[in-house]
Amino acid sequence: MTDIYSTEADFEAEITILTSEQGGRNQPPCNYIRWDLGYADRDHDDAIYMIWPNFLDAHGSPMSKDIPIEGTSIARMHILVKDMLDFHKQRLLVGTKFNCHEGCRVVARGKVTKLLAISS
Repeated sequence: MTDIYSTEADFEAEITILTSEQGGRNQPPCNYIRWDLGYADRDHDDAIYMIWPNFLDAHGSPMSKDIPIEGTSIARMHILVKDMLDFHKQRLLVGTKFNCHEGCRVVARGKVTKLLAISS
């Protein structure tokens, strides 16, 4: 199934949005947010990657663009730079932890829950 990125999702993840008190955003994000992903075990100088979420509602359908997202949600994740697929296939396993970044600030934490297109 394709969605907002017009490509198959590569994996699914459980993502917890950090509150402003936890160092996250002042306003909750909405779907279509363009966060970058950094692996949780990365060193401060390691790269972050264009892997963007598409948050799902309780029925497994993509959420509307105008609904604020708070707490923990499931998202389909899309690796935008397809030349990096082999690299990410080595790193992404069920249970892999990651951070969602806005610039150098971590605004959410996630964990891979299901491999999709990346498993092929």
